[in-house]
Amino acid sequence: MDEEPASLDSQFVEFTKLMDTKRDGSTITLYRSDYWMRQSKILDDRRVTMTDTGILWWKFCKTELNYDEWYEFLTDLCDAKNLDQEYVETAMTNCGIPGSAPVIIPQYKDFFDTYKPKDKMVAL
Repeated sequence: MDEEPASLDSQFVEFTKLMDTKRDGSTITLYRSDYWMRQSKILDDRRVTMTDTGILWWKFCKTELNYDEWYEFLTDLCDAKNLDQEYVETAMTNCGIPGSAPVIIPQYKDFFDTYKPKDKMVAL
């Protein structure tokens, strides 16, 4: 039995169900969209950041977007960051199902775990 090749809209449905398989796959949250972009190496905290995606997301004044709205959001992101939309779509289509590749979501806590007060620092 041959597997159906991945498409952007089939990946959209897969990532809408990330960590909640009971979802119907019709809308995606910003967190899930960012996770998908991280897994496909588009959101890298250098050229494209979570701030970039967040600002463009809120243009819709919604917490979840359907496929057409999300695709408009993706187009806006590519325009704003001068990304090749065809490359972005290919990367997001071919990145595998959710969780098939390690995704590290940076936490501000990491910074504070290594924080040392001035009086505890050793002068070099």
